[in-house]
Amino acid sequence: MVFVKRLCSGSLLIAMAAGVLGVWSGPASPGQSPAMPRRRTGGGAAVPDLLAIRKSIAPRVCLVRADGALGVPEAYASGFLLGAGKFVITDLASVARPGVQKVTIRFNDGTSVASDRFGMADAATGLVAIALPQAKKDPGGLSLSTAGGAAEGGIPVVVVGGRHAEELDLAAGRMAGNVPASELAEACGGKAPAGAPAFLRLYAPAKAGAAGAPAVDADGGVVGTMMAVAGADGLLAVPAGALRRALLAAEPALEPLSRLPKPVWPVAVQTLPGEPMSPQEFAGAVRAVKLRSRCDKCGGDGQIVVKKVVGHREVAGINRTIVKQVPKRCPACGGDGIICKADLYDYFARVAEGATRLAADPATKPSVMEAVVENTGTLLHLLLKTGDTFRRRLAEVAAKDLEKEKAPFPRGVVVYAQRLETVRHGGRAYMCLRPYRSNVRLAVPTANLERALGAEPAKARSPGIGDWIVLAGLVRASVKLNHCRAVYVKAFGWIKGPDLGPLPSSSEKADSEKERPRRRHHKRPSSGRNDGRPDFFGVE
Repeated sequence: MVFVKRLCSGSLLIAMAAGVLGVWSGPASPGQSPAMPRRRTGGGAAVPDLLAIRKSIAPRVCLVRADGALGVPEAYASGFLLGAGKFVITDLASVARPGVQKVTIRFNDGTSVASDRFGMADAATGLVAIALPQAKKDPGGLSLSTAGGAAEGGIPVVVVGGRHAEELDLAAGRMAGNVPASELAEACGGKAPAGAPAFLRLYAPAKAGAAGAPAVDADGGVVGTMMAVAGADGLLAVPAGALRRALLAAEPALEPLSRLPKPVWPVAVQTLPGEPMSPQEFAGAVRAVKLRSRCDKCGGDGQIVVKKVVGHREVAGINRTIVKQVPKRCPACGGDGIICKADLYDYFARVAEGATRLAADPATKPSVMEAVVENTGTLLHLLLKTGDTFRRRLAEVAAKDLEKEKAPFPRGVVVYAQRLETVRHGGRAYMCLRPYRSNVRLAVPTANLERALGAEPAKARSPGIGDWIVLAGLVRASVKLNHCRAVYVKAFGWIKGPDLGPLPSSSEKADSEKERPRRRHHKRPSSGRNDGRPDFFGVE
């Protein structure tokens, strides 16, 4: 997937209607936000030029990928180069995840850089400054705007950020007003931390950018950094002034990402790249599975009607045969009503992928999620009613798909699998599963299997050693776990499956030792004095 520049059509139409498109004036000096053409509105506020921003600001914006202990991406966020290009500002919640010790930063020109250090992490604002191994002086970073967001009518801005963690998107809007931290905490059902700032509100015609995306004004300065707080009303941003204060108060030193503080705001983190399946597309995939699995001979009833001779009788001197229509078990499906056709697994996999993506998308509505859980659960329960012939055919196709070494990731998977041992790696626990009729091992984060699909929280129970389950999820990557090759799966849901055999003798009979809680390292409070620290982060 390529992180490419894209000017969203909605923003372009808005800009054309407003008549603000102009000509870019040229590059800025390294470490400074570019000067761009603009025009004044009736209220005196300058309107940014979208074409200039696309050409000048976009190279300073990046995609931040938080890599887990197994090398599998755990989260995605937007970010931007700061000041002299030594640091990238991004969303703290996306990076401060269990097992994340490295981030990969991909810029719009296709270059990538890895980092395992940060210079500032502020839980009150929910932002972190990731240190680059070497300053990116070309084109340099953005400056923080000194304008406030409370001006009459707000400040015209353009949000520049990753769309579905794949491509750059621009959206025009206005940044205005102050949202007190206490008000935000009340909406989220929590408590505002000490030192939390008042946040800005973005008024835009559509969802603008991802967490960590900068909102820039007509001068190219960052007015605010987008945040995706779950439960918040509307689109919010961290003011540039709050970010500046957090940078000045931080210790001028680099620390490993493993020491990041826990974010206080319940941020909706993007955990999968790519555009999620729409509810309509998911419903279509579910219907396709039901239609494709239905036995054509019996129409899904499991029975056919046959004519049977039950006797004879004489009528007007003629011996007539008495025939009666009686139901009989369908020979094609064995009475199950379903049959495994050649391409049925592909449809099951599409449902699994769609369900997992919708569950991972912060924008999915609760009502949609309820329908997704119900429909996916229905299909998984369908697999409990199958005969051995159906089960074997489906398992064989699933095994071939899992064993493909060059198959694209991610992709959906539906399998009958047996729970084996639990393995711990890089501070996280993974359950190992053995798919039916396959030698491939699946590695699933233990947290994904805490309870069966649709089960009540009070009755939550993960599968035990030797238990068979029917699992639906998304294959993310091929990994090495305990020196063995495994397929990493992000599970959407599972149900208890049929007993398909005993536990292999080579498998461990019990879980490994419980993981000890990781000790948190807290930085000592800062005095808040400058002491040359603006030079450390490259801000004024």
